[in-house]
Parts: sequence; structure tokens; C-alpha cells
Amino acid sequence: MISRTTAYRATVALIWALALWHSWTSRGLFVDGANFLVHVVRGEQFFDFYDPRRYAMVAGQIPVMIAVTLGNTDVHLLARLLSLGLFGLPTIFYTLALHRAKDDPILLAIVIAAIGLVFMTTSFFIVGEYNTLYAVVMLMGVWLATADRLTISDGLVLALLALFSIRIYETMIYLGPLLCLLILWKVWRAPSRPIVATGLHVLAAGFAIRAMTVAIYSVVHPHQPEHLEEVWLWAINFWQNLQFDLALAATLVVVVWALLKPTDLASNRPYAYGAVFLVLLALSPLLALTDGLVRPLAKSQYVARTVSGLIIATMVVVCVAYRATPAVRLPLFEVLRQPSAAKRLLSYAFVMLLAGVPADLQLTQSWIGYLDAIRTTIQSRSGVIPVEDTPLARPPHSLFVEDWVLTTQSVVMRGKPSNGVIAPRRSYGDAWVPFPPEELPNMGRFYWRD
Repeated sequence: MISRTTAYRATVALIWALALWHSWTSRGLFVDGANFLVHVVRGEQFFDFYDPRRYAMVAGQIPVMIAVTLGNTDVHLLARLLSLGLFGLPTIFYTLALHRAKDDPILLAIVIAAIGLVFMTTSFFIVGEYNTLYAVVMLMGVWLATADRLTISDGLVLALLALFSIRIYETMIYLGPLLCLLILWKVWRAPSRPIVATGLHVLAAGFAIRAMTVAIYSVVHPHQPEHLEEVWLWAINFWQNLQFDLALAATLVVVVWALLKPTDLASNRPYAYGAVFLVLLALSPLLALTDGLVRPLAKSQYVARTVSGLIIATMVVVCVAYRATPAVRLPLFEVLRQPSAAKRLLSYAFVMLLAGVPADLQLTQSWIGYLDAIRTTIQSRSGVIPVEDTPLARPPHSLFVEDWVLTTQSVVMRGKPSNGVIAPRRSYGDAWVPFPPEELPNMGRFYWRD
């Protein structure tokens, strides 16, 4: 069984190694990311077109904007820096949550499980601001759980995090009220209430409610009504994400077992059954050797993002309840307070994290091949290139294709004006694209350099 120190250090090292690798491979260009980069480069300014998500957008673009401001014109480097900002932002918050939880094996296990179950299985679409919000909420939950009394420093941290969460993502519709209730409950149960510390906690609760109202407004007045409808429809299709399914199944086996027979958490039995799904998760990249679509898929990670918010909310409640003072005397918690049971849970959470790495690496390697195919295609031909006439029309590259962004990705990766540009499938018709292939945006002095 793994120790707290080893689990903490290994998890931090792993998530940062992956963040740097994903940045180096320009994974931030997946889908909307390429469109973001074109707008940043053309305007040489932040691209924050959607006010309800402005804070996450701006924060994620800081590295690339620094480079643009300093005069860098290498779009390849800028793509890597955009990716670094997008991956680095949630990784920072998860790292802080890990650090805050490192002295409690149960809290540490929950944070590691959140990374393995939610972040690792939904973050290929890293430009989605939900990645940052869920990390922020997890950090706030752990911070509340580990605070023994009301202090100015804790109140300030919670207030700043809640302020940042006001404009990140729509799931604050329910995460906002949840955080508000947990903060106020913490204030109510505090042994003493110093004026300044209490005021900061109440302010944090107010910011959480403000985040809820912004989220409600963004749903009532969406930027793209048809896109919002698609999100609601996709939400019930979370099962299409194989990585998420297997990690969730491994989690549910232990959770349900713990609720029915909590004393078994002091043994290896529930974890042995749950490990079957972790083995399948670790081996899932082998499905890429087949012709079927039952495999880890980058685009399938969209559909699990909504239900992931509910999972994060549940984890936050468990964190606070577990560390509640006076202790919440659930049989499950009583067992987990035993050192041997806590170590087993921590080890299982860490194995879950490791089991998700092979699929992540396989998808990233496939992404590298996809970008190489785009570069080779647009370098070999000029003018408009139908995607049907390129390797992108065939697996595995076709699994990354989103018609509306093909032209934008081509523009980003052009090394000179004579390079070609890939057009969407003919069946895509006259549907919306940021830039038609015949009307390319002027990228000025910015070009992709290998």
C-alpha cells in the first residue's frame, strides 16, 4: 500500500508531467482551441468573447498573450503556450488541493480520485472551462474540510476562489448554492466567529451565489441557443465516454460496497472487484487496434462533462462531512478513520489515476499523428483541399475531425502563404464555420514553424 507522501508527490509529478507533455504536443488546438488561437494572434489581444466564462478564458490565455506581446510570431510555439495555459490552470488548482489534503489520507484519496475519474477522462477538450471550474470547486471543498476554525487567511482564499468562479462555467447553477451552503454551515458550526474572518467567509458565500446568478443568466440568454440544446442532449450520453465509464464503474463498486458493508473497507475484497474495471481501463488503448468505435475517443469526452460536475459536487460534500466537527458518525467514516482502511482507499485512488494514463497517452499520440497529417497535407498542396481527398478522411485521423474547425486548424498550421487549406466535408454543406476556406483570415507575420 502506498504512503501519503508518496501518493501526494507522485500525483503532483504525474499531472504536471502530463500537462507539460500535452502542451508540447499542442493539444490545446483540439476543436475550439484553434479558433481561440487565430483570434488571439489576429487581434494580438485576449479572446474573451463570452462574458459568463471570461475569467477562465483570460487566465488560460496569459502565457500565449505574454509571448505575443513580446513579439513572438511562431504560431507553433504560441500553440504550445496556449496549451500550457489551458492545461496549467486546472493543474494548478488540483495541485493546491492535493497539497491541502496531503496530511489526511482520505481527503487525499478523494482529490486523486477526482483527477482520475473526472479530469483525466474529460480534459482532452481542455479548452472547455469546466476543467478549471471543477478544479476550483474541489480546492474549495478541501479547503473548507481542513479548516478547523475561521481564520482571515482561509476566508481570503475562499473569497478569491469564489470570486474567480463567478465567470467560469454554467454548472455553477448548482455548484454555487452548494458552496454557499457549505461555507455558511462552516461559519455556523465554528467555535468562534472573529469579525473579519467571518466577514470574508460570508463574502465568499455571496460570491458563490453571484456565480449562480451569472450561470442562470447564461442559460436563459445563451450565446448560441442551438449549442446549449446540444449540451443538454449530450449530457445523457455520458456513457459514450469509455474512459469515464470504466473509471466510474470502478468507483461505484467501492462506493456501493462501502454503503452496504462498510466494514469490508478494512479488507481488500471491494477493491479487488473494482480493480477489474481499472485493468480494463488500463488495457482500453488496445481497442484502437480494432476497426470499431468502442475505444477511448477524444470527442467522446465532451459528453461526460456535465455529469462530472455532479460527481465533483458529491466529492466535495463527502470531504466536508468526513472532516466535520463534531464528527459525522456514519459507519463508513468510522471505518475509514482506521489507518489500514484509509491506506487501502488511498492506494486504490492512486491506481485509478495510473490506470487512466495509457489511454491518455494513446490519444495524445494519435493527436500528434493528426496534426502531422494536416501539416503534410497543406504543405504538399495549395488552394482549397477537400478533406475527402486527404488522410484525415480515414481512421484514425478522422476520429479527431470536427468539420467546422478544419479550416481554422489549417490556417493555424500554415508555414507560408502558398500552403493549402483543408475544407470541411461536402456533406457539411453551408453550416457555420469561423472562416470559409475561400476567405482566409489575415494572420500577418504569424506562421507555424517546425
